[in-house]
Amino acid sequence: MRRKRLLVVITVLFLALIGWTVLSPGVNASTTASAFPAAPPLSGDKRVLWIGVNADITIHDDGVFTVEEELIVQFIGGPFTYGYRNIPLDRVVDITDIQLEDDVGPYSLENTYGDHTFTITQDDEMLRLRWYFAPIENEKRTFRLTYRVHGGLRAYPGGDQLWWKAVFPDRNEPVLLSSVTIHAPAPVQTYAAYYIPADVELYDDGRIVHFSAKESIPPGVPFEVRVQWPHGVIPVTPAPWQAQADRSVWKTELADVWRVRWVPLVEVGMLFGGIGFAVVGLLALLLLWYLYGRDAPVDRIAYLSEPPSDLPPALAGQLVDVYMKPRHVLSTMLDLARRGIVNIQERPVRGAKKPDYLFCLVEDEFPADLLAFEKRTLRAFMGRSREKRLKDIKKRFHKHVDRIKEAQEEELVRRGFFPRAPSEVATRYRRVGKTLILLSLAFFFFVAWDGLTRLYINDRMSIPLFGSMMVVGIATLIVGYFMPRRTLEGAKEAERWRAFRRYLWDLECLRESPPARERWERYLAYAVAFGVERRFLQAWEQAAEGMNAHWPAWYVPATGGSGGGLGNASSGISGGLAGMSAGLSAMLTAASSSLSAGTGGGFS
Repeated sequence: MRRKRLLVVITVLFLALIGWTVLSPGVNASTTASAFPAAPPLSGDKRVLWIGVNADITIHDDGVFTVEEELIVQFIGGPFTYGYRNIPLDRVVDITDIQLEDDVGPYSLENTYGDHTFTITQDDEMLRLRWYFAPIENEKRTFRLTYRVHGGLRAYPGGDQLWWKAVFPDRNEPVLLSSVTIHAPAPVQTYAAYYIPADVELYDDGRIVHFSAKESIPPGVPFEVRVQWPHGVIPVTPAPWQAQADRSVWKTELADVWRVRWVPLVEVGMLFGGIGFAVVGLLALLLLWYLYGRDAPVDRIAYLSEPPSDLPPALAGQLVDVYMKPRHVLSTMLDLARRGIVNIQERPVRGAKKPDYLFCLVEDEFPADLLAFEKRTLRAFMGRSREKRLKDIKKRFHKHVDRIKEAQEEELVRRGFFPRAPSEVATRYRRVGKTLILLSLAFFFFVAWDGLTRLYINDRMSIPLFGSMMVVGIATLIVGYFMPRRTLEGAKEAERWRAFRRYLWDLECLRESPPARERWERYLAYAVAFGVERRFLQAWEQAAEGMNAHWPAWYVPATGGSGGGLGNASSGISGGLAGMSAGLSAMLTAASSSLSAGTGGGFS
């Protein structure tokens, strides 16, 4: 049941990843406040459309440069009464001579709010400019902002440089068109645009560089340009902020190299690597099972009317089933009862439909010739008492399950039927399978929390890799269950016991006389170990009509006594054994979690 619930959870997560990656629109860039505040989104009355953001930058001989910004805005709805522009100061020393105008006229610097006035506030990180105008509705207007930048150039032995973000990222709407023109003091050596691809044109022998963005600029994304000219043309010295900026540039360039050169290879690798891992993993599991998990072929035997060897019922049952099951434990107790070590008494419970069972030791001490798993089974049932009720056994039996399983498997290995304990083999594969499933789940949450997005990798490329790890992990759990392999002698012995099981199952169809009483009691334990006790008892009942058959001496029914005809009591013993089996199964269910963890099997 726990395994089924785990598979359901894994399937739901797998389908959730597929749906999330297929339906997600992609990476959303972060957005901040617009340069022209609008009403809350729910109103839908106001909107700012950025038609164009252009910049013209002139570098002077003293190392200062002038920036002229042109902001072309279409106001939709309204009214709008002010705008703002925040200029970062982390890459400059100072900004002076700020001037502003629009299509109506120039703005004046004032400390009060009025039509065509602007205010300036400044701290160590940002210069904040805010301007005011008469209410505007559904109107296109162009604003021109001019200012001088001091200490904004970078100095290097190989050439001096200007870096400038002409389009600011703090917008709620995209910029449809953008261009940047730079007037350099000398012919430029190199130039580049960042974040947005651009067309570049050179004029005046390379002294004028014109950048034109090839596409609209999404909200939250800047448009940055860089030009370089020979060092020493104008007096430029490294600014205090340059060292930190160079480190940031190195990280940016490294990220660009990663995004352009390696991300496509990683995405292709994830796609084909995931598919390849699934194919190779499944084929490898099939090959492993064929080479190391498949029993050697043996000739099939139709029927055996006698047990092929003196193998105890529990070991015969596990040899056929590979993993220990609750009926194997019950068969051990029935075999011990047949050998006169314990007896089982049916005790009615007042007010209950089903009886309880009392297990009694015949002698004070355990016989010395018991096998290890028989001693542990007897100890699990009886503890240190001579009598134990089934309802009391249920409370403590789970503590002994692993020890009984370990002793049974050790005995099977000692007799040469398995090269190693089945639970040990299954556990190895189960660990590998669980590790793959946990890795796939960790990868799922990594993707869900934008781990790949931060690495510029398409989320959808994670589906093959996640799916392959999940599929191979689940397949490993399934294949691991079938990996315990019998030795050649174990395979032959298992086939002989299967033939005997078929005999017990088809006893009625074969129309053979049932075995004598002594053999019947012995065969009953094997029938329980093989899970065919009901059919075996039915065949015995029909064949024993009119015969002077008796209850087993070790079984005392609630009707009293150990004598009496089997024809009158076969339904009672069948029901009793069925009740015992059901009671033991309920008792062993409490131990199913530890048994499943140890063998890869379970109870049902």
